[in-house]
Amino acid sequence: MVDYVQLASAAAGFAPAMALMYYTLRDYTFPKVEKPFFDDRKLFAFFALGVVLGMLLFAFERWGGAIAGAETLLALIMGFALMEELMKLIVLNFPRFQRKVDTAFYGLSLGLGIASTFTFATVYVFILDVPNIQPTDTVAIFFLGLLFVLLHGSTTAIIGVGVARGETKGYFLEALVVHVVFGILYESFFVVELIPSPLNLLGLAGAAAVVTYSYQKVHRQYLPNLVKDAKRLAQKKKG
Repeated sequence: MVDYVQLASAAAGFAPAMALMYYTLRDYTFPKVEKPFFDDRKLFAFFALGVVLGMLLFAFERWGGAIAGAETLLALIMGFALMEELMKLIVLNFPRFQRKVDTAFYGLSLGLGIASTFTFATVYVFILDVPNIQPTDTVAIFFLGLLFVLLHGSTTAIIGVGVARGETKGYFLEALVVHVVFGILYESFFVVELIPSPLNLLGLAGAAAVVTYSYQKVHRQYLPNLVKDAKRLAQKKKG
């Protein structure tokens, strides 16, 4: 039977992911444009794939976190980031998706799918692990979950834009740097024995700033410029 913890965790993972998908993609599909820049069926297929991958990534990271020590934390952060971004690149860089504008939008959908279940599982386990959780704790947990949605949404979209432009290496490296920097700042919030409260809040604020900036860059710069360039190229071919 579904309980409050499961409902709250699902809301923390899926609600912001779906809201961001609508917020970002609404300008590229009907009724804003006569001809959408992506296929809705493929979009949700990538989201569904991301849902599965998100659970697998959570299980793998959970296992890694259980065996990690302070001396291996940095290596694990970098290793997990590299593994996850490579996985996204492998999925999006199939020949049939290369140099196609819609790949960027499918990348965003894939990332938000990953984020939805990764966040759901993370929040669910976190709530169960905290005894006598308070309402203020719930708000904080939801905020932490939102950071993962912004992280995976932005980094996967960045890789998708790179595949669409045929400039995979540079965009992949950008996504990797965002992921690594976020991971280091995010984990610093929890290492209170090294960074005591309230100084550890600076790490969390930095992590939030990194992923918020990264997502806004995708929303306001990368996707609009990609579409603009694609339109310009299409007009040249017609001319």
